[in-house]
Amino acid sequence: MRCPVCGAEDSLSPLGDLDVKWDEIRLRFARPDLLDARPAFFASRGRACRSCGVLLPFLNGKQLEELREEFDELIPVAPDPKPGTLPSPECPS
Repeated sequence: MRCPVCGAEDSLSPLGDLDVKWDEIRLRFARPDLLDARPAFFASRGRACRSCGVLLPFLNGKQLEELREEFDELIPVAPDPKPGTLPSPECPS
């Protein structure tokens, strides 16, 4: 498998279980309304690239289905960069 960040061929690890301090890794989005909860999706598995070290978390089937149902209503936590904007030095892309 090719790494989506650095493009290295055959560099992704086998699928592994994610184990973090709070027992979850969440992908969170902005609140749709002041009183609404922030949409969050939990990842339980992932792969790592041996070339660049990026960690790619994956949603399980139930979380993926919820993401698909809410996809068009999700609000980003930060605006997309303007065309021509250089990435920050910390950004791998």
